[in-house]
Formats: sequence, structure tokens, C-alpha cells
Amino acid sequence: MTRQLNTFAMGAIIVVGMVFAGCSSDGDGGGNGGNGGSGMIANPCQDNGGSGDIEITDEEITEDTLFEAECRYFLTRDTYVVGAEITIEPGTEFQGDQGSALIITTTGRIDAAGTAAEPIVFTSSALPTEAAPGAWGGVVLLGLARISWGDTTCNGEAGECVGSIEGISPGNPRGQFGGNDDTHDCGTMRYVRIEYAGFQFGNDNELNGLTVGGCGDQTELSYIQVHRGLDDGVEFFGGTTPIDHVIVTGPGDDGLDWDQGWRGTADNVIVHHFSSTTTSPNGIEADNQGSGDRNVQPRSAPQVTNATIIGDGRVEGSGVVTRVGTWGVLDGLVVVGFGDKGYDMRDGAWSLAGGWPEGIVVENSCFDDNGENYPVDDNDPKDDSVAGGADFFDEPTLLADAARNNLEADPGLGDFSTAATGGSPAPDYSLTNANCLGAFGGPAGDDWTGDWNAYPEGAAGN
Repeated sequence: MTRQLNTFAMGAIIVVGMVFAGCSSDGDGGGNGGNGGSGMIANPCQDNGGSGDIEITDEEITEDTLFEAECRYFLTRDTYVVGAEITIEPGTEFQGDQGSALIITTTGRIDAAGTAAEPIVFTSSALPTEAAPGAWGGVVLLGLARISWGDTTCNGEAGECVGSIEGISPGNPRGQFGGNDDTHDCGTMRYVRIEYAGFQFGNDNELNGLTVGGCGDQTELSYIQVHRGLDDGVEFFGGTTPIDHVIVTGPGDDGLDWDQGWRGTADNVIVHHFSSTTTSPNGIEADNQGSGDRNVQPRSAPQVTNATIIGDGRVEGSGVVTRVGTWGVLDGLVVVGFGDKGYDMRDGAWSLAGGWPEGIVVENSCFDDNGENYPVDDNDPKDDSVAGGADFFDEPTLLADAARNNLEADPGLGDFSTAATGGSPAPDYSLTNANCLGAFGGPAGDDWTGDWNAYPEGAAGN
């Protein structure tokens, strides 16, 4: 995209690692930012005359910085917020170039509080007709809350685990997260859209639209949309962060993903697959520890309440996959349109002490139009040492238990058959079946979607 960089006299302003009005500075007043990184001025838009396009070329932001809606900002590279807070006004737009991402490190913080009328938008810098999933990296938040496993063998229950976030080279200390502060505040993101994110950023890893590693329960994530990402929509790695009113549309892989001991909450969730690119695009994919001791602590055990999860019919995908030691409560789900399974428990999760049906609970949920709604688990080896042996685990019996109020029932969704793009009407996620809850809490619930979310089509076929 062509930057419309306005010309103005820089005068005595010291510009560090940024480009204003077609001019640049080598940066002679900021802190040490690694490879070319240093500090930033406190208000780049004001110092650019209050309007125009601003390129962020620095590797690090090390001073508290205000980003104003009057200007538009271009991320040109991976940009780390270190020892500073960035404040983003409602209505501000960031556009990311290929190879760029915004990473809030464990010493940084973000305050991105948009409004329903003026959401904050992170999108691709490509032309609207050329934007495609993976066009830039996305947003990463890193904190000091406990995680269940890290770079080395550790005891996360004692707060000794430090990990390297997926998508950033393990050798980069700014990509590390984890500690013993379950209240760690990574910041606020409210009424925020993230579009076309998720490029391959590190060694065989891809960033997600929104990646959250080790953030604590004082972090606020509300009214978030991730649209047309290459990998997962939102992924949590440990920590206790809550999220609410989240929409993931057109993810390449999973909608909501967790790992490494996430113990937060997710309330009012929409996942809508229509352009999956991976071999197993799941609505929810839930893990604790993929290898070694799957009982490592703190165990992944979030609570997901009121979610509408829509598949694109791919035979490889499942609505919900719980595996490798995760626990959790899934309450009020609507799961439709997955060619494989509505619900799938794998890899020994059921046989862990306190697991199914206490540590893992699925209740008050409706399953419809899936390859199998909640089948007998045929990919989880049966352990004859467990009481009942091979007959102990029978998902149709347990999931259809009347006491748990799970139903094989048509929820009466609105028109979700159209790909949610700029060429189609905004999808209707409302229900008509009063026995099903979903993202709005039932047919009479509040439709919290609106003008703050959008469904651009991007490049044809992407």
C-alpha cells in the first residue's frame, strides 16, 4: 500500500526509529533496543502535525507512547514493547507489513480501549483486494503468571516455569513468559479487531491473530474479533487471563486454543470456520502438556461459557477437542457443521485422576449436523486398569446424560451458510431453539455483535 506521508518541518524534534512525513532519523536519544531498536517519542502523531501516516521502524518501544486516532500507523517489522506502556486511542488503525508483529513483553503493557462506535483495528498494509491470511504477524501479550511447563523441566505450581512463546525464536529473551504472578496485568484490549494475521515468524512456528502467554487475571480482553487469520484465532499459553465477547471468523486453523496451564475464563464466544487451511481445523483445541507428564501443574482448566462454534464441513475438523491432560468446564455450547466430530476427547485425558467427568465437564450444550456429535472415543487407548476397562469411557452415554442437559438438537441458527466476507451480509448468529444457549445465551439473549466487527473479503480465493 502506498503511504500518504505528509511533508512537514521536523525542527528540533528527535525522532527515534520512526518515519514521519517521508523523513527519518537514525535515533540519537533512545534506549538500547537490540538490533536498531531504541526509544520512541511520547506522541508521534502530535509531533507529525496531528495527521498523516507514520511508519514504525524501531525494533523496541521503550518509552510510554500515545497513538492517536488522527494518524494511521504502519508496523514495518517485529516491534517489542519493553519497559513501557503504549496507549491507543479509540478509532486508531495499525497496518502491518509482511514480517511485522506487535509484541508486548513481560515488562510492557498495552492500553487499547476502543469503543463500539470507534474500534481499534490491526490489519494488513496490503491493498484491501490483496490482503490475505498471514499478511502480517498479529498481536502478542506476554506476562508473568504461572504456566505448567516451559523451556526446561520445571514445577509450574511453584512458579518456576519460564517458556518461549510459540512463533518467536527460543533464543530471543523478549519472547519469554511465565513466573509466579497470576494477577499480572498485560493490559487492556477492548473493542479491537485483528485481521489477516498469523505469518510464520520463527522456527516452524506461526503466530496467531492474538497470542496470550502467561498473562494474569487483571488483564482485560473484551469485544475482540480476529478475522481471516492464517493459524489460530486466539491462543492462550498458561496464565489466568479472562476473555469475553470474542469473535473468530475464518481462521485457518483452530478458533480458540489453549495450552501450558491456562486457567482463565472465556464468556460469549463465536467461532465461525469458512476458509480453513490446516489438516485439522477445530473450533476449540485444548491441551495441557503434549509430551511427558500430562498431569503437570498448574493444569489447564478454564471455563468456557456460552459459545457458538460453527464448522465448514471439513472431515478432519471437530467442534471441541480436549486432550493431553487438560481439564475444563464447557457450558452452554452450540456446536454445528464439523465433518468429523462435535466433541472429541483424546490422548488419555479421560483416564487422568479427577478427569472425566469431574475435571472435564460438558453441559447445557447442543450438538447438530456434525459427522458424529459425541461418538465413542475410538482414538483414545482404553486402559483396562481403570474401573470398567474398555467400557468405562462412552461419550454418547456421558455427554447425553440428562443431568448434564446435553442435546442432539438443531439450535435453529440464522443464516451462517454464507462466508462472512465483505461480499456477504454480516452473519446472523442468533438461535431459535429455546433449549440451546450459544454465544448470546439463548434466543432471547443480547446480540452483542454490531458495527465494531467487520468481515472484509480480502484477496480473491484467500
